[in-house]
Amino acid sequence: MNFDFLKECKLESPELQGMYDTISAELEKAEWKYWRNPQECGVILRGVAEKICRVYNLYYEIGCPKMYSLEEFLCYTDDEAHNALVSRFLSTVRKEQRDRLNKLRMLGDDCIWGENAPVRGMSFDDRMAQNAKKMMETVMEVLKEMCEKINKRDDVYDEFFLEIGLPEKREDVLAERENQRKTTEKKSWFGRLLSRKDHV
Repeated sequence: MNFDFLKECKLESPELQGMYDTISAELEKAEWKYWRNPQECGVILRGVAEKICRVYNLYYEIGCPKMYSLEEFLCYTDDEAHNALVSRFLSTVRKEQRDRLNKLRMLGDDCIWGENAPVRGMSFDDRMAQNAKKMMETVMEVLKEMCEKINKRDDVYDEFFLEIGLPEKREDVLAERENQRKTTEKKSWFGRLLSRKDHV
């Protein structure tokens, strides 16, 4: 697994530790989805970004409502009270981290919209696969930054997202899909054969 280093982080606050544990579980789920369903992987990673914002909110006592969405943490509106909280949140995290979280929001939105989103000159499958890879790489950088600031770790900078670190290999998933396709074709052929006999 790519994100095992997060499981090594321990916090005195039971609430924060619970949030870390939830994030670790979601990342594990996203890794299993990476080859099988990259769109769903991207949606999960967008949720992880939201949970990371909630970690910052609690740890730094920013004051945003506990269940703020990713948009609410990162986007200004015409509500002055809300905008004051957004400014406070954005001033707490470094600019690079804010940019990464926004990138996860936008790519995650593309995954949520799915086939209804602009095609960007590529097939749906290619677009979702590209989103999943970019989001995995970005989540890795976000987590490294979070671990450095909150857990005071200085040993995470050699961590990088690697597809070979995933629990499944792409070739295994493709082979499984091919086997399923062949099985379906055999059943379909057998069904047509029986159907012809019934009409004789």
